[in-house]
Amino acid sequence: MADRLARILTDDGAVRGVAAVTTDLCDEARVRHGTFPTATAALGRALTASLLLATTVKRDERLSMEFTGDGPLRGMLAEATPEGTTRGFAYRPKTDVPLRGGKLDVGGALGSGVLCVMRVPLAGGSIYRSVVPLVSGEIGIDVASYLTTSEQTPSAVGVGVLVGSDGEVRAAGGYLLQGMPGADPDVLARVAARVERAPAPSDLVRTLLVPAAILAELLAGMPGRVLDERDVRFQCRCSRRRVQAAILAMGRGEIEALIAEGRPAEAVCEFCSTTYVVTEGELGALLST
Repeated sequence: MADRLARILTDDGAVRGVAAVTTDLCDEARVRHGTFPTATAALGRALTASLLLATTVKRDERLSMEFTGDGPLRGMLAEATPEGTTRGFAYRPKTDVPLRGGKLDVGGALGSGVLCVMRVPLAGGSIYRSVVPLVSGEIGIDVASYLTTSEQTPSAVGVGVLVGSDGEVRAAGGYLLQGMPGADPDVLARVAARVERAPAPSDLVRTLLVPAAILAELLAGMPGRVLDERDVRFQCRCSRRRVQAAILAMGRGEIEALIAEGRPAEAVCEFCSTTYVVTEGELGALLST
């Protein structure tokens, strides 16, 4: 089943929810970056969280989330668009730390630090930037804390990645539930209690499979309507044209030096690990443009 995202609004207008299944895109990120299990879980959670949060931004914005910590992982960077695309990388992809309570210790790998959230207008303009301390390093709790403190929106966020014994991602996904302005506090308290008792996000993915079903489980007893559903995927914005533009920015002297040495220019995208090789002939063509 393709990775997918769904949004819902309860009939009483009290709660809006988003859920996503991200198993395939998280495993694609693992393969692209060669992540070890703990880094796989951390990056997968960050990618999933970015997709959930990107549903709250304007259509002409891009969301960026940077987690920085003092643990061995050091951090992750994830970007997403409202259209359902995401990309990202872990600073130290070969990070793997001992299990904690039988589970991958993402919080221990990330350590203490900060979460920086940016909303970037695609057509230019002012960038919204907010920095908050990491509460746990477990990603979901940190994103919920950001939404509550920086955007004054009571939120519940759960993200999870189940990594198999072979290192592959077996199930990944998450949810975001937010109380709407004027919502009855008792209603929000009941939702919070249900979320507290709910299975782990990766277990919800394994048993319910589709985002709309996950939301129905979390909001049981609260009828709602699905606002929209869409596919989500790992997709990078890098391209050969962008690489060539970066090479041109190096300056004529640097390019001529490469040609004189008889070697091509090589660039590796940090977001998707795609390698671009620009041959001597292409370098010469760039100088003539």
